[in-house]
Amino acid sequence: MEFFKITNLSYSYDKTPVLKNINLSYDNKDFLAIIGPNGGGKSTLIKLILGILKSKNGIDNTLYSSQIGYVPQNTLANENFPARVLEVVMMGRVNKKIFGFYTKEDKKIAMQSLQKVQMQDFWNKKINELSGGQRQRVFIARALVGECKLLILDEPTASVDSKSAVGIFELLKSLHKQGVGIICICHDINIILAYANKIAYLNQELTLHNHIQDKAKSEFLTHLYEHHQHFCDVELSLNSCLCENNFTQHDQFHFKNFKIKKAENV
Repeated sequence: MEFFKITNLSYSYDKTPVLKNINLSYDNKDFLAIIGPNGGGKSTLIKLILGILKSKNGIDNTLYSSQIGYVPQNTLANENFPARVLEVVMMGRVNKKIFGFYTKEDKKIAMQSLQKVQMQDFWNKKINELSGGQRQRVFIARALVGECKLLILDEPTASVDSKSAVGIFELLKSLHKQGVGIICICHDINIILAYANKIAYLNQELTLHNHIQDKAKSEFLTHLYEHHQHFCDVELSLNSCLCENNFTQHDQFHFKNFKIKKAENV
């Protein structure tokens, strides 16, 4: 399903060019990452796709705009906001209220969304009691609760550690396999290469890299997430965790199998 098509799009703020001659289309079979320097126009492009910013020409996104969920970079201005997890997720259905009230069906869908992000056991916790990674999962659930077909995220791992970041991308990979399209702004090339099959480099102008997903790296990050309490940028950069000397026989087999598959892809 093609969600939008951008053709020769340019955009300026007060006559200052931000985007120049952008061409990009998106089908929900793709996991698309957008990278580039600060000020390169990444967030502006996302806001144009969402319709938050308006362009007179160059973008056709009207057909499926109601089926797009959005997780912005700054999702909670006041971290002391006393709302509970279920209440935060329900905010994603505010446009579906009947006479100003949520229905039992709304609450059921909200709990299902929390289950999708593995946060159903935290439904009654206050949002400010959660870790950064847990909060991000709740905000993803808030986007999903609108039953979106495409999920757009702006720096979803900006304020979390490596393990939480990989956990979020493992979640996005799972959602993508279930048919939810994923577009994600991310700076961490070590992680994004493992999950995205397309990467758009944006610095006012856009260059699209196709079919770049590193499957060996993806398996390695899944291994780290499932078997390691600690990993950081060192393991991610070296593509090594040295755990074949420390794990059980099953884990050793898993790791050796990963190394064989990695060698086959070289």
